[in-house]
Amino acid sequence: MPSTKKAPARPSGRSKPAAAARARLVKNEQALGRIAKSLEAAQKDLAAIGGSLGTGARDVRKDVAKLLRDANRDVTKMAKALRRDLERLQKDVSAASKPKARRAPAAKTRTGAAKKTGAGRSTKAQAKTTKSRAKATKSRGA
Repeated sequence: MPSTKKAPARPSGRSKPAAAARARLVKNEQALGRIAKSLEAAQKDLAAIGGSLGTGARDVRKDVAKLLRDANRDVTKMAKALRRDLERLQKDVSAASKPKARRAPAAKTRTGAAKKTGAGRSTKAQAKTTKSRAKATKSRGA
């Protein structure tokens, strides 16, 4: 008789796609950190050679310094966006792993008394009915 193989038990915790996505995001964040450090080093080196340049080179140095500042700011923004994406991914994965609760059927909003008093009619029509009932009651009692 051939033996039946059991499917390997799935380890608890994160699913494989989520773990792979998290690993990618962590690597990307580390790369952005290295880029930020390189940009800071380039800014320091550019400032160090600033005094020994001629007038034409000063303009170029200013332009390069501005580009480096902008690049550094953009890298910082990208790192923040990456962190937010990672947090959102973790939230989505944890929400997907939780079982969804079933909702109870919605309770009816109208009671039996509301149905008897002219449900579905306008307030003017209800007021007229109330007045006519009052007149009928007076005429009977008098």
